[in-house]
Order: sequence, then C-alpha cells, then structure tokens
Amino acid sequence: MRLLPRTMTALVTAGCVLASLPLLLALGLAEYALRDSAHKAEAALEESLSLATLGSELRDNLNHLERNARQYVALGDPQLLELFDSRLGNIDATLRKLQGHRRLEVPVARLQQGLAEVSRAWSVNQQGHTPLSDVVTRIHSLGFETTPIIEEARLIAREQAVQFHSDNQRLQRHMLWAVLALLPLTALLAVGFSRAVTRPLRHMAQGVAALGHSRYERPIRVAFPHELRRLAERLDWLRQRLGALEADKERFLRHVSHELKTPLASLYEGSVLLRDGALGPLLPRQQEVARILADSSTELTVLIENLLAYAEWRRECGQQPMEWFEARPLIEEVLASLRLPMEQRRLRAELQLDTQQLFGRRPQLRVALDNLLTNAIKHAPAGSSIEIGTALRAGCCGLQVRDHGRGVPEHERQKIFEPFVRGGEAEEYGIRGTGIGLSIVRETAQAHAGAVEVDDAAPGARFRLLWPAPEALPDAVPAA
Repeated sequence: MRLLPRTMTALVTAGCVLASLPLLLALGLAEYALRDSAHKAEAALEESLSLATLGSELRDNLNHLERNARQYVALGDPQLLELFDSRLGNIDATLRKLQGHRRLEVPVARLQQGLAEVSRAWSVNQQGHTPLSDVVTRIHSLGFETTPIIEEARLIAREQAVQFHSDNQRLQRHMLWAVLALLPLTALLAVGFSRAVTRPLRHMAQGVAALGHSRYERPIRVAFPHELRRLAERLDWLRQRLGALEADKERFLRHVSHELKTPLASLYEGSVLLRDGALGPLLPRQQEVARILADSSTELTVLIENLLAYAEWRRECGQQPMEWFEARPLIEEVLASLRLPMEQRRLRAELQLDTQQLFGRRPQLRVALDNLLTNAIKHAPAGSSIEIGTALRAGCCGLQVRDHGRGVPEHERQKIFEPFVRGGEAEEYGIRGTGIGLSIVRETAQAHAGAVEVDDAAPGARFRLLWPAPEALPDAVPAA
C-alpha cells in the first residue's frame, strides 16, 4: 500500500501510465524493427543500384574501347592510343569495384584475364608482329563477357527484393505477436489498478449497505487514496452517529414502555374492577364506559409490545445466516399459529408450492409470512380461501400470499409498506392493526436484497415477496 499514490488523481494517473507502458514498449520495438528494416532495405537498394551502374559502365567502357581500337586501326592517330589506355584504366577500376561481390568473382576474374591478354596483344601488335584487327576482334568478344555480370547483378537485385519482402512479412508477424503478448500484460495492469481504485469504493459501499440494514458494528476505514480516506472517515462518523441514535431510540422505547406499563396496568385493573362491579353496582352506561376503558388499555398494551418487538426485530435482522430450508414446514408452522382466527372466519388455506426449498433467513421470512397471512385474514371475505405459493426460478426465490377481498387501490400500493400506515379499507371498516406488519415484510425483502410488490388479483390482492438465491440447490436440505 505504501508504494501506491496517496491521492486519487495520482493513483489514476499512475495506473494509466503503467497500463500504457507495455503498449509503449511494443511501439518502441516496432519503431526499432522498422528502422532496422528500412536501413537494410536502403543498403540493399544502394547495392543493387551500384551493381547496375557498374555493369552499365563496364559495358559502355568496353564498347568505347572497341571503338577507339577500330579508330586507331583506321586512322593511326597517336592520341587515340592515350584514349585507349584511359579506357583500359577505367575498365580495370570498375572490375576492382566488382571484385567485392562474391557471386561476381568468376565472371570478373575471367574478364580481367581477357583484358590483360588484350593489353599484351595490343602492345605486341603495335610493334607490327601481328595485325591489330585480331586484337579488335578479341576486344569485341570481351563485350559478351559483361552479360553474365549484368545478369548476375540483376539477379542479386531481385533476390534482395524478395528477401526484403520476406523480412517485412516476418517483421509484421513478430510485431503482431509482440502486441498480442503485451496485451494481456496491459490488461493485467489495468485490472490491477482498477481493483486498487474500486476496492476502497467497494469497502465503502459495503459499509453504506450495512448502515442501510442497521448494522453499525463494523467500522468503515480506507487507507488510500487521500480523498476516499477522508470520505470513509465521514462515513464512519455517520456510522457512529447512527449507532448512537439507534441506541438512544431503543433506550427511549424501553424507558417509555416501562413508564407506560405501570399506569396502564393500574388503569386496566381499575377499569376491570369497575366493570365487574367490585366497587359497587354500575348503571348500564357506566358499565359500557368501564368496558371501553379495559379494552383500550389492553389494546394500548399490545401496541407497546408490538413496538418493542419491532425494535428487537430490526436489531436482530442482520445477525441470522442465509441458508436453504424446507418451505412446507415453515408455512404449516405459521398456519398453525393462525388457526384460531382462520377458523373464526371459516377461511381455508390453499398451498401452491412450485418449490419445496427456499433460501434465506428462516426466522425473518417466518415473521414476514405471518404478517402477510395476518393481513390476508383481516381482509379476506368469510368462507373464502387464501392462496400461499412458493417459487424458485432464474436464481430468484418467491413467496406469495393472495386473498379474495377488495384488493389494494393503486394509489395505496406503495404507501401501505410504510411503518404505521394503514390502508383505506382498514380505516373504513375499523380493522384493528398497528400498521407495522407490511413494513416488516418490506424490510425483510430488503434485508434479502429483494423487493415486495402487490398487484390486483381480480378479485383480491396478491402480495409477492422476491429475493435472489443461489442458482443450484444443495444436495440435501435439513428439515426445519
């Protein structure tokens, strides 16, 4: 970590530079190879031009030498002898230049030997021993000796062109392989620095998610870069602040509930004594008031207990493991706890289990299902059925409950999941409740990274709880 830059700007800059180094290396190697190939091509071109030029000069000088010899034979001008000697010197210089080429050694040596013989014969013929016309004929025959030299020079030029083309193709292949070999390194460096940048972001995202699920125990710390470290410090301060507020809220609820329970108990006991006539006979209207006081005290006590249970449920939400469990025993357990209200309203349960196994926190899902069924019982017509279904497809678990009541108006389908909010039907018909049940269902879905939705089942309402699950089922799921 100490080797990494301290700021986000420096980190991103260093990552871009290091990720581009392999490509820069590939460009450097390509530039060096192209320059070397260009130098070789230039040298080969110069050599080909030189051979072609020397071959042409050699043929021209031999032609001029033959012409000078014939002119001297015809005219006998002494100046032509000087020109003849000069031509011989030029031809000899050209042949010495051609001696450096290994493939031209044989024809050059043969031509040099022929010129030496011509030079000796020319000197002897000038003294009148033999006719000069024989020497001229010999010079003419030497002109044919230049043809192999010129052809070989052309062949060398073509071979060099073919070799240059082959070298160029080989260079292209090498450059392609070099780029392909360096691309993984570039990708590896890019991924490495991306992880270096995104790792603190993921850590902070996990911290924010933990805050959203009321888990305040894990500190949020980032060592680098400097900007994210400052942001993590502020998030950790927010974590501590939210944890303190949550603790204050729970402490307030406990204290208030404790302070309210004593006067409520006294109020309930007093109203029961009045209702039962323990303090003397009451008029009918007085008995009705006493009964209302007793019922209201009981209802208020239940409300306080629900508030405490809700706070306890929120605190324990993130402390239970996610695991596979059998769906049918869970549903039967909830139905058993609600058997009495269902019998009173002559309701029956219809199970539609597309899967026998669900994945998640079983205690939380049990509370959510209990709230969904309790809500369905309150709104289902007497003598109707309540459908309970499970599903597992496309890596997603589903749990749904449907009643055959009036349904939920579209403008209330989001509002009813807010804490302490009750639907219009409950208010209209005086259905008792605290408005906490459906908010617990929504928080259960969010704790499982899922969602809850309600739609019109025509008739009734269908509440559907969906959350992600592993693609594959375990080999064996223990019974709940």
